[in-house]
Amino acid sequence: MTAAAAAFLAACGGGDDEGGETIDTTKGDTSGLISPIEDASKNAVVGGSFAWPNAREPLHFDGKAQGQVQLNHHNGLAYESLVRNKPGFKQPSSWAEVEPQLAESFEISPDKLSMTFKIRQGVKWHNKAPVNGRLFDAEDVVTTWKNFEEASTPNNKGANSNKVNPAAPVLSFEAPDSKTVVIKLKEPSSYMLQRLSSMITGEIGSIYPKEAYKGFDPKLDQIGTGPYMLEKFTPSVSVVHKRNPDYWDAKNAGFIDTINFPNIPEYAAQLAQLKVGALSSLVVTPTDVVQTKKDTPALAMYAVTLATNNPGASMRFGWNPIGDKKSPFLDQRVRQALSMSFDRDAAIEVTANVSKFKDFGLPVSTYWHTSIGYVPGVTLDPRDAKTFGENAKYYAFNVEEAKKLISAAKSAYGSDFPEIPAGRVNAVFGPAYTQEAEIMDQFARDIGLNIKALTLDYNLDYLPKYVTQQGKISGIFYGIGAVTSPDPTDYFVWRFYSKSGATSGSLGFGGPDGSKGDQSGDVEADALIEKMKAEFDAKRRNVLVADIQRLLAKQAYAVLRPGFADSFQLAWPAIENYATFQGDSRVILGGTNGINLYWYNSAKAHKS
Repeated sequence: MTAAAAAFLAACGGGDDEGGETIDTTKGDTSGLISPIEDASKNAVVGGSFAWPNAREPLHFDGKAQGQVQLNHHNGLAYESLVRNKPGFKQPSSWAEVEPQLAESFEISPDKLSMTFKIRQGVKWHNKAPVNGRLFDAEDVVTTWKNFEEASTPNNKGANSNKVNPAAPVLSFEAPDSKTVVIKLKEPSSYMLQRLSSMITGEIGSIYPKEAYKGFDPKLDQIGTGPYMLEKFTPSVSVVHKRNPDYWDAKNAGFIDTINFPNIPEYAAQLAQLKVGALSSLVVTPTDVVQTKKDTPALAMYAVTLATNNPGASMRFGWNPIGDKKSPFLDQRVRQALSMSFDRDAAIEVTANVSKFKDFGLPVSTYWHTSIGYVPGVTLDPRDAKTFGENAKYYAFNVEEAKKLISAAKSAYGSDFPEIPAGRVNAVFGPAYTQEAEIMDQFARDIGLNIKALTLDYNLDYLPKYVTQQGKISGIFYGIGAVTSPDPTDYFVWRFYSKSGATSGSLGFGGPDGSKGDQSGDVEADALIEKMKAEFDAKRRNVLVADIQRLLAKQAYAVLRPGFADSFQLAWPAIENYATFQGDSRVILGGTNGINLYWYNSAKAHKS
């Protein structure tokens, strides 16, 4: 990495302290149930298998065509990006530093308008026709960008390509020679490296061979540079990946021979398969995790904090009329009332099993969400009113005041509010999402809103008719899913910036202005976001991130899920390095990620 890039990373706050061998991940545990998170990398060997359930299989394997939550983890096994996020060591990532990946070094120009990447030499594509294991070069990167930018499919090009959206940051990808890629930007964009590192489907991160769409159909197969190759897809049965024998970084990643994703839609069946060792790991619900550990003592239980800038089951408002009535949510008081109707501590207690965990002797901390999910060192705590400021009151549980706001809003509305459809996707996002949506529905009913639950099909309804419509819907829906990147600034660009264009999940575009109510976007929020985009010093940028959280607490353009608590994950101990490297942007799996760095220890294999 060049001195310029190193200086940029230092400005971004650096990474996690890898002197973290001293981190005690069992601190406060009196139950004796928690296993320490350990770094066993120096003993890693090749071999073994890993199994994780697919609740729903991907529609196809082209991650450039569209975002698919069920494709994300497959995408990050086969494909790689120019850079990757530096994972946290035994703790959540700060999402403040990237590391070279397919680029062996990079630098940012003094004016912050271009980024130059030196391509890693000796990297081979998977040995599959028509690419046949040839060497990776700069033309692959440029062609990937062109295909992404010109795609007719619903990917997120509008958030990235300046040709598609004049507010988007990327002017061009250029290859002055086979070893160099230069990205030209419209304006300084402090979040851009994290956006390049993201392996979330529908985004720009993953690099395809230049043969893609010309003799190689990415919908039917994967040909990447990653540590795993798509071996077999049997619809309704499983997706199987095999270790890439020619992987360029085989000394440090990609140790497991076979990674199997059996299609198991039902949680009860997943849990049964975990207990008998047919699955290597599973995100077990908080109500089941301790009992599962007691039923199957050989399972290891790890304490983790699942940090993310974009939490699930967030209440998003529609600005369109409901029937022949205008949207109640154009009135700021209705949105504020909903936020104040949330008993956040009670909701976290129900969803995260907090008291029972403490009764077992397990250490648990709780975290409230603001207008952003929990990012360590970034997210303000509304329970600390001295730090948060006056607008912390909109997060305080206050049904009496919420009802007053609803009453005043109804008077201005001229009648009772209509029945409000509340859309949610149950099949894909799992039981925790459904439970949280139901809890938030009930909070809304408690202050006098008539909420009617509406089930949405993920592919037919949620993607085309809700999450991509920038609030141009009727009623509310519970949004979840990928963001453009995990960078906090990028989150606000993606969610609240009025100039983002047709980006998945944008709320600022088409949403009501904070004072005018004319759906032109929020001038104050836009101004703060533009300052955040231009600020490359992490400390100064975090001041702006704090300011926008205070502003959006009052505007309440979305009401995020109440919050979460520390959780406990189960895995068979043969899977070494489980939860050791958290926030690895290469694979989105189970919250902690890191699967490319797992290895299989046969000495700890489950004996049935």
